[in-house]
Amino acid sequence: MKRRDLLSMLPAGIVGGAMLPRLAAAQPASPELPRTIRLVVGYPAGGTADAVARIYAEGLQKRLGVNVIVDNKPGAGGQLAAEQFRTLRPDGTALLLGNSHMFSTLPLTSRTVRYDPVKDFAPVARLATFEVALAVSAAQPARTLKEYIALARATPQARSFGVPAAGSSPHFVGYVVGKQEGVELLPVPYKGGAPLLADLIGNQIPAAVDALGGLLPSHKTGKIRVLAVTGPQRSKSVPEVPTFGELGFRSLGSSSWVGLFAPPGTAQAFVERINAGVLEVAALPATTANLATAGFDTAAGSPQQLHEAVRSELALWQPIIRESGFQID
Repeated sequence: MKRRDLLSMLPAGIVGGAMLPRLAAAQPASPELPRTIRLVVGYPAGGTADAVARIYAEGLQKRLGVNVIVDNKPGAGGQLAAEQFRTLRPDGTALLLGNSHMFSTLPLTSRTVRYDPVKDFAPVARLATFEVALAVSAAQPARTLKEYIALARATPQARSFGVPAAGSSPHFVGYVVGKQEGVELLPVPYKGGAPLLADLIGNQIPAAVDALGGLLPSHKTGKIRVLAVTGPQRSKSVPEVPTFGELGFRSLGSSSWVGLFAPPGTAQAFVERINAGVLEVAALPATTANLATAGFDTAAGSPQQLHEAVRSELALWQPIIRESGFQID
């Protein structure tokens, strides 16, 4: 879809009561589920998105009495999986694991995206939230965000910050910080969080912005220092680290999310049954513990909550991305 078409519909979308993507007419309260449900993940096995998918797949399998198989289809930051998924029949045999990048920053920065994140998917359930963090190498002298900004002003080499992918939300978190502080911070895109973290630990890059979960172990061992996190409140994983909001960056006060989607036209009764199963799985202490290990907070929610999360993030990032002038292609 054209980016301007997507942006033109945002103002109406953030008004309360915005309509969900079309669902089929209501079906019986307990519809018969297919024997196997495929959970499509647009990222490689072993990554954080894959971890969330497998935690919920295992739980849903036990609760629903059906096989839930994780199907990894990596490519273009989840774009390929999303584009293939939207063409599937709405027969209940497939779900998509979507996240903030696939449904907000990617459609706003790439002309090649051929899906509408609001109209082409039926929200099923929010699964979890996660924070984005700014960190510096332990070899850098900065111990607070204020000190890092001062260092970047005084030392051009300190202005570079690594991001896991060009056009990702970490890319624009760094942009917001630099813009507000009047310092031109320079994003350096990597092919994922693993090589980025390796260079940060080795001080090959002085700073990085990435999902907190990927940075957390190295922060705990003192190899890097996390200086600030997104979110409405401090992370339970790093309660000593302030939020960007506390430090005056009000536009960085929301959490990123992961959720389940179905093809448009999926029966409402099926959506409700899967959502009920997600809520049961999310209530288990083991789910909370396993998600925390992967760097996520349990945040199961309704289809409407997920729908609103998609639209609010589009509304958040659209003016920031437009101001930055950035496009992937």
